[in-house]
Amino acid sequence: MRKRNKNLNIRLTEEEWRYVKLKQADSEMNMRDFFLTCVYCQPMIIKKGADKIVTQLKYIGNNLNQLTHKVNSGQIKDCSFELEKIYMALEAMREEWQ
Repeated sequence: MRKRNKNLNIRLTEEEWRYVKLKQADSEMNMRDFFLTCVYCQPMIIKKGADKIVTQLKYIGNNLNQLTHKVNSGQIKDCSFELEKIYMALEAMREEWQ
């Protein structure tokens, strides 16, 4: 019986495929060895709750876009208070993430 009897199939865009092929060619390994090396040698940082952080970042980004629009349209002259709120939200997220 073969030791490696499992297959892995993934779909990539043309750009992703070209990037993988370029990296694999640079490594001078066959594709299987290249992927196994990537899996075993690259440290992966997995943190629970990342989806919550991403959602919060999206809200902060939306707030920043709205603020930028208001400043550019002349609705707001001084946005230091709003920027301070955004900064505090980012700091709270950073502390929670660590």
